[in-house]
Amino acid sequence: MSVITAIKSNYGKYLARGAGAAALYFIARDAHNFGKIKSDIEVKSKDAKAAQYYLENTMTLDSPSRISSDIANGVYKLELNERLRGFVNSIIGYFKGIGTTLVHDVVPLGLGLTALFAKKRALPLAKGSAIGLGIYGIYTILKDGFGIGKHNNLTNASGQDVAL
Repeated sequence: MSVITAIKSNYGKYLARGAGAAALYFIARDAHNFGKIKSDIEVKSKDAKAAQYYLENTMTLDSPSRISSDIANGVYKLELNERLRGFVNSIIGYFKGIGTTLVHDVVPLGLGLTALFAKKRALPLAKGSAIGLGIYGIYTILKDGFGIGKHNNLTNASGQDVAL
């Protein structure tokens, strides 16, 4: 049996595996990108909250003491230059972003995993998953690309355009 004959007889299997691999690549790419965005948001929001907390601490004292004021100001300056919190929060935000994306894309993720990793005896399941990925892709293109079936947030309840 030559290589060409093997490919011709198993084209459905290879197409299903290719569709599964493509779906997993796109999901992983989106998860990575959203993880980076969520990481940046997490770092900035946590740093802003910490800066606000320590700034408020410098503005009020329980007793009028120059030493207490200098300590509070020193802690505030130290907290502004602190980088470990930002590093930890960036890791937390990155994994939150990945998790959010994987939960949001659970249908194509499941279909892609099934199409890619289905065993030989479950080949009809892999082919069905590949067909499901195609249908889901068409649905996504129609909904997100062309806006078909998508709710327009720029119209009010009566269906008239909202003046900007």
